[in-house]
Amino acid sequence: MVPLLLILGQGLVYLLYALIFSEMVLIMTLLFDAPMTKTAILELDSLKLNQGKGLLIVKIVTGTLFLVLMANFYSVLRITMKNRTNEGGGLNPTEEVLKSMNILQISLIGIVLFLVLMIDSLHHYIRGLPSLVMAMEAAKTQNQSFRKEKTESVQKLNTMVQEKDTLRTKLKYLESECKSEANEANKARAEAEALRQESEEFLKEYDRLLADNQNFRNQSKLVEQRFTKQSISHPNDKKNL
Repeated sequence: MVPLLLILGQGLVYLLYALIFSEMVLIMTLLFDAPMTKTAILELDSLKLNQGKGLLIVKIVTGTLFLVLMANFYSVLRITMKNRTNEGGGLNPTEEVLKSMNILQISLIGIVLFLVLMIDSLHHYIRGLPSLVMAMEAAKTQNQSFRKEKTESVQKLNTMVQEKDTLRTKLKYLESECKSEANEANKARAEAEALRQESEEFLKEYDRLLADNQNFRNQSKLVEQRFTKQSISHPNDKKNL
């Protein structure tokens, strides 16, 4: 019975080594851009998406390996407990070989299961990689547009600052022009006031001259009337003359 177990265990070890080698090849294929990478990804996709024979086989193999793992744990535990119960007897060579075989199988099955989890994780990340790349491209495009908007905003701000400086210079120039025009307006107002006063004086002088002219006319009329009366009252005097 024991030699049969050793032969079966040795065959299982070879099978586990082949399975580990296959899983490592698949992992290397997924990690590096090899010609078979797309084919491997498609096969894994079909294996996960199709809830049929492929997934059933994977579950059966995984369950079998788990049962073998538990059986090896039990065998190692049983041999260890037997060694403890045999006081000073120790293990015979067959039991030592069987225990070593069980420990080796436990290690190999653990590696196989770990590599299965690694393949599943790699496949999950590889399938999510395109969406991640698209998200990164979108973020990159958004970042570029944000930088472009930021550059345009900075340029607009610089333009506004330049316009502000230009307007400030124009405002100072207009203030100086306004002050000069205000001074000129004050001078013109003073000159207009002086001209108004001078025109008022001219009008007063004109009114006085008009009054003098009217008085002169009145006096000339009186003189003329007196002369006319004297001419009428003394006609003979004119004849004698």
